[in-house]
Amino acid sequence: MTFELYLLAAFILFFAAYTKGVTGFGSSLIAIPLLAAFVLVPEDARALVVTVNLILNIFILASAKKLSFKALKPFWVLIVTVFVSSILSGFLLPRFDSTLFNIVLGVLLILTALNNLFNVRFRIEHPKRYFIPIGILGGTLNTLIGAGSVPVLIFLANTNLKKADFRISILLFLLILNSGSLISFVINANYSWNIAYQALLFMPVVLIGSFLGIRSQNVFNEVTFQRIIAVLLLVMGINGIFNIF
Repeated sequence: MTFELYLLAAFILFFAAYTKGVTGFGSSLIAIPLLAAFVLVPEDARALVVTVNLILNIFILASAKKLSFKALKPFWVLIVTVFVSSILSGFLLPRFDSTLFNIVLGVLLILTALNNLFNVRFRIEHPKRYFIPIGILGGTLNTLIGAGSVPVLIFLANTNLKKADFRISILLFLLILNSGSLISFVINANYSWNIAYQALLFMPVVLIGSFLGIRSQNVFNEVTFQRIIAVLLLVMGINGIFNIF
């Protein structure tokens, strides 16, 4: 990677982390398609973002002042399922070429964008009944495209589960999710250790972007900012599927 590409990758990761700091969502959905379009091949873009997210999960977990493992109890089926599926889905990687990568990522981008543009909200009754299929979906998507947390978090946001408990357990949930995908990459020889070095190099940029995003929450109109990001996701999703640009 040339110095110019390093700068471009750093800017993309900064923007993704900043957006997540402001809105609370979308870092993977922004970083992966932009990195895959301008800097890295899809396989390396996916691995880099999963690694960055894993390091960030560890950092946040280490700095958390309050963490209760009891909070994981209601979600253990979901967590076990997402971990196992994130590892097993790695066996699909040899058949998951760049075309499928772009299509699946594009569909997820479009669905997420529409969900945020139209503020789609629904109530899922008896959510624990769906933990296994949602866990399989989240783990598989995280390994195949690097953004498996998105459908899981959308699902949980529309349930009657105690959000206070999940806000605590989300740290461990994301750590387990990204750990499973990283293990899968290594097992299936889809991981370059140079990616790990690059992830460490970019971490200061990610942390600064996230910090500034959180501090900027009261600067922007949050609804307007989320709609702008949703439009960006929609454009990237359409382009990923139809390769317009």
